[in-house]
Amino acid sequence: MTRRILGAGLVFALLAGATGCGVARPLLLWREPAIFGKAKLLDVEGEALEVQESPGVTVNFINLEGRIEESVISVRTDEKGKYRSPELPPGEYAVEAHVPGFALEKATVRVRSHEHKKVNFELQQIREAAGHFMREGDDDNIPHAGEVQIGPPPF
Repeated sequence: MTRRILGAGLVFALLAGATGCGVARPLLLWREPAIFGKAKLLDVEGEALEVQESPGVTVNFINLEGRIEESVISVRTDEKGKYRSPELPPGEYAVEAHVPGFALEKATVRVRSHEHKKVNFELQQIREAAGHFMREGDDDNIPHAGEVQIGPPPF
């Protein structure tokens, strides 16, 4: 008798999961919510850069519905450009991919319980950064004494 009930329950669960029943699906496909994908770097013309030339891309997951102290999680892509978030609470996220010298890419994603969402990014190189590295605080970016002249406002 117990086998028959278990067998019927298993058949029901399989049918319900296959047809999209919201009650049985979480039981069958239990997994923690996550966002994953791949970030590809493009040169200024939009052509893909070689993997060896690609530095790790930082991907931020910003929970738009959470408390501030728990709202930002960051990961870096691996050598193939792939990333995966840690376990995320269900909610809406702003996902940002960035690396110095390339344009920031963003996407907004809603993740529900037991759901995995795929978000791919293509970051295009900034024309001014082509051919050399840009570092924050370079001597070229900081004005020297005497270069900045502040006068009275025009009337």
